[in-house]
Amino acid sequence: MSQPNILDAPRELPKPVLELSARLEERGIRSFSHGEGLLDDLRADRGSGMHGAIETDRGAARSLLCEASSAKILRALPRAVVTGEGASRITQATTAGPVDLVATGGDDTEQTLLAFGLGPLCFGFRPADGSWCDPADQRSAYGEGRLELATTDPNPFVVAPRRYWIAARLIAERGLEVSPDLLAAAIDGFPEIEERLPQAAPARRELSRILAARRPGPAFALLRASGVAAALFPGTREVNEARIGDLPALPALRWAAWLRGSATARALVRFRVPHALARRIERLQRSHPIERCVGEGRDLGVRRLLQRHDGEEIDALFAWRRLELAAAADPKETIEGEARLAAIELRIQEAKATEERTGQVRTLPVDGRAVMAILGTGPGRHVGQALAHLARFVSENPDANERAVLEKELRRWATKNTNLLD
Repeated sequence: MSQPNILDAPRELPKPVLELSARLEERGIRSFSHGEGLLDDLRADRGSGMHGAIETDRGAARSLLCEASSAKILRALPRAVVTGEGASRITQATTAGPVDLVATGGDDTEQTLLAFGLGPLCFGFRPADGSWCDPADQRSAYGEGRLELATTDPNPFVVAPRRYWIAARLIAERGLEVSPDLLAAAIDGFPEIEERLPQAAPARRELSRILAARRPGPAFALLRASGVAAALFPGTREVNEARIGDLPALPALRWAAWLRGSATARALVRFRVPHALARRIERLQRSHPIERCVGEGRDLGVRRLLQRHDGEEIDALFAWRRLELAAAADPKETIEGEARLAAIELRIQEAKATEERTGQVRTLPVDGRAVMAILGTGPGRHVGQALAHLARFVSENPDANERAVLEKELRRWATKNTNLLD
């Protein structure tokens, strides 16, 4: 996916970050805007946040690559704090948010950038003079929509296995295509690092962002081709991965659709998925496909569905099933499936209306005993019908929910329905 104007100057940094960069420059420390904050600034639409993600107001963290030792940076910014191992990363608070300062130490800037491995992270922009540092010409590749490696020797995935997750996320969020060299390096390196691949919360955070993106399918294709999918989440299906981007942007639904067919409970534990989210994922999987969940013509199934899921989840279940039906090889299956779903939607509407009337009956100042006393009758089906009529009457006349008014209305109703009182 080509990104026009990628070679132009990026959007201007927020004023507090520009001031921070200028302060470093005044102390002889050249600084370069770098990383995913810079990628956000290079976006053609100049919008905020990630491409097509659920959390569209969430922008990438700011990062400045600094030509200095960590000690020199700390002397220039005495209020900054060390946040990386060996003081390789220092963080400075600003009114625009925290800014990570990456120290090059004794290495020159070009070597430091190359060490990031993945092309979009291997160039920087110097605000002080508007110059670029791009030792592997990765701005051109990124502008043309390719995810490349800045170097293949040594294999960047072997050097830092977390790059499997980062590469997949960059593909999903930035709309990139994998270069042949990167794919080959990912495949070749996986057997060597399989035991070292980050899992638990670090992997879950990356997977959540992949699932939230507009086009997660190509990212999962990389994980599948490299061997990550078979090793960590066996049973997941390529066809599900391709459809995730067309599903509603509900995190639990996308997790449920992706893990469908795998050992979901084991995967949720492996990635330390928060308990509340894990429960929603498992509930959605149990209720899919929705027509099997509710059964044929059984009110009990619909009531259980309404008790188990809120409106957003029910809408998501319909969307998930319709996406599958639309891809059916036999058009007859699609037509019949849509008819079943339409019938279920009608049953759900009827069940909600019944529940609403029941709730209204519970709030009436008269109950079944009062109805029998007022009408001078015994028990029978007329009692429920009378209460249902009063509930409808109150729904149309909210100010009429008083005993005297309802007694009058009940007697009027009884004179018109004498056949029910026999």
